[in-house]
Amino acid sequence: MKLLLTSAGVTNQSIANSLVKLVDKPISEIKIGLVSTAKNVQYGNADWFTRQFNNLYKYGFNWIDIIDPSADGVDYKSALKDVDVILVGGGNTFHLLNQVRLTGFGEWLKTILDNKVYMGISAGSILATPSIAIASVDNGDENLCGITDLSGLSLVDFEVSPHSPEDVSMKGNEEYAKSIKNVLYTLDDNSAIEVNGKEIKVISEGKWHKLN
Repeated sequence: MKLLLTSAGVTNQSIANSLVKLVDKPISEIKIGLVSTAKNVQYGNADWFTRQFNNLYKYGFNWIDIIDPSADGVDYKSALKDVDVILVGGGNTFHLLNQVRLTGFGEWLKTILDNKVYMGISAGSILATPSIAIASVDNGDENLCGITDLSGLSLVDFEVSPHSPEDVSMKGNEEYAKSIKNVLYTLDDNSAIEVNGKEIKVISEGKWHKLN
C-alpha cells in the first residue's frame, strides 16, 4: 500500500517529488481524484481549500477531478476507477468519517488501494489512521454529527497531527500523545509522511516531531 499523508497538501517540491515517486508515472500522466466531502460543513473563507488545487497545478499536476461520495447520485466507484491518486481533502474530520461510513466509501477504498496511491490533506490524513480523536485537540474540529466511535480507517498504525504548530500546539500534542498507544507524528504545513509498503519516511522542508 502506498500513502502520502500531508498536513496542507503539495506545499513544496519535496512533497511533489514524493507523490510522483509513489505513482511511478510521468507527472503529466498522473490523474488525481480529489474527494471534497470534508469541506461540506466548513463555511467562511475557503482560501485553504482553493490552495489545495493551486499548489497541485503549481507543481505540475494538471489532471484533477473533484468527487463527493456523499452527494446525491454520485457514482464514486466509477469516477475514481481510473485515477492514480485518491486525494482525500481537508475540512471537518468528524463529518468526513461519518460520511465515509454512511456511503461505504471507506470499506470500498480498502479494496482498491493495491493499485492506487492514497493521499490525505489534513482531515484526509487523519482519516487514514487508527483514530481521529486528534482532530479535536486545541479547539479543533467540531463533532457536528455527534459520532462516538472515532475509529479511523487504520490504513497505517500511527497517528498524525496536521498543522502543528500552525493550529495545534506542541503542548496539546504532547498531552494527547500521553493518552494513546500509537506513535504520533506532528506535521507542520511543509511536512508529510510517505508510506511505501513497510517503509515509512517523513518528507519535510519544515518541522515535524515523533511522539511516543
